[in-house]
Amino acid sequence: MLRTLAISALLLSPLPAIAQHSEAKYTTPHVMDAWVRLPAAAGRPAGGYFLAHGTAAADALVGVTSPKAERIELHSMVNEGGVMKMRAEPSFALPARGELKFAPGGSHLMLFGLSAGVKPGDRIPLTFSFQSGAKVTIDAEARAVNSPAAKPAGSAHQH
Repeated sequence: MLRTLAISALLLSPLPAIAQHSEAKYTTPHVMDAWVRLPAAAGRPAGGYFLAHGTAAADALVGVTSPKAERIELHSMVNEGGVMKMRAEPSFALPARGELKFAPGGSHLMLFGLSAGVKPGDRIPLTFSFQSGAKVTIDAEARAVNSPAAKPAGSAHQH
């Protein structure tokens, strides 16, 4: 009985999030929390955001595609003379057992030629391609540009 209680206590006790991630052993990059901020005006590009976790070996994100977009570019934000500017990038490093985060106000996806009729709440399939040859497909939630969940914290920069 005492042994059962001790095992139950161990199983139910919360582990620190960092310990759980550092012990994670993905065999392919793991992509999660993907969402797309729909454009404010028809014909404009949409912005895409996500979090990727690496494997035991360093890798790089080299592209993203979707049947719902004509093309998707990887973009960074750089400060040039006090002005924030977007720049298309060929790839983004994904450190071994590390994270790659694309978030409002920072690195992001630009989805050009998004299918007509995509509305808030729809799911947009995204296929992430990595330098290692790994491909990961997940659905991203479409969010309205004026949705509180689609606004960058402390930034006026919008997509």
